[in-house]
Amino acid sequence: MRAYAQGAPHISIPAFPNRKFRLAYIFVNSKAGIETAKDLEGRRVGIMQWDNTAGVWARGALQHYYGVDLKGIHWLAARVKKEGVAEGIRIEKVAGDGDADHLLDNLLLAGKIDAVIGPNLLPPISARDPRTRRLFRDYRAEEQNYFRKTGIFPTSHIVTLKREFVDRHSQAPVALLKAFRKSRDVAFERLEGSDPQVIAYSWIAAAVTEQRELMGENYWAYNIENNRTVLEAMTQYAHEQGLSPSRIDYMTFFQPEAAGCPGV
Repeated sequence: MRAYAQGAPHISIPAFPNRKFRLAYIFVNSKAGIETAKDLEGRRVGIMQWDNTAGVWARGALQHYYGVDLKGIHWLAARVKKEGVAEGIRIEKVAGDGDADHLLDNLLLAGKIDAVIGPNLLPPISARDPRTRRLFRDYRAEEQNYFRKTGIFPTSHIVTLKREFVDRHSQAPVALLKAFRKSRDVAFERLEGSDPQVIAYSWIAAAVTEQRELMGENYWAYNIENNRTVLEAMTQYAHEQGLSPSRIDYMTFFQPEAAGCPGV
């Protein structure tokens, strides 16, 4: 998003190989008295850095779905950049010992910060340390309800090529898009027909069926049409949070032939 806002010589195809709901990645200190999203207002919330895709989605959900005032949070970042932050947002570099990857979870464990929004699962959560927990205890139900009401299945990545390469190989974007679609289809075929020899989870086929019933057959689509809600939300959140000076037209991201390539 920031690269396109700055005029980077890139062009994308509508392939999104990584998607993840982000409500499960809001963590709190168990003694901080934080029970709801609104309780984050006025608190010290740690982040790795402001311009992080996972954080953009989580903050967008907090603001628009839960009504949280992002300006009312005291943000503490392991890495701070001066640019790309909306007016009124207060961010300080977090103080403490240790490398950035472990600094936030150590501070959360010690109660020196109240919450953390991260891109990945924190080690104390994986270890089931009672001093920390997820904000949303039943995060699966929370994220399912979020999808039902918003239609948003957050994207994390987009496949992008250099324009100079596309200029020399004009058929490459569509060919690559079709390859990504085929790769995705093969992966899902393995999931739906799999047993514990493929994935060590006895009910994986039932889980895939449940997800399709909730999100539709084409919930992981590699096209524009099925992703308009997500693309519109991301461009809105990026502008509101200061990552782009204006709201970008997402259609300018995509190579025209790839954008119009039929199929899901």
